Amino acid sequence: MADTHDSTPIKTASGVIDALGGTMAAARLAQSVPQVMTNARAKNRLPYPSFLLLTTALADVGRTADPRLWGIKPVPSDEERRDGQ
Repeated sequence: MADTHDSTPIKTASGVIDALGGTMAAARLAQSVPQVMTNARAKNRLPYPSFLLLTTALADVGRTADPRLWGIKPVPSDEERRDGQ
């Protein structure tokens, strides 16, 4: 598994997969098949049904990832909400 001391959000699908132990481990965590993770690496897009499964697994190793990797818009920050963005 990845270094649990890195608090920088992961920005790539490959980064998520690698942080979780590689293609086979990520597929198992996502309740999927390895080919799905291989495709995710190629497209830099993780399957949206795996969002909660993989973000929970990332939290278990002290990591986070950009939700846009799953095609999910991130929650605006407090400052962005105040500014009406």
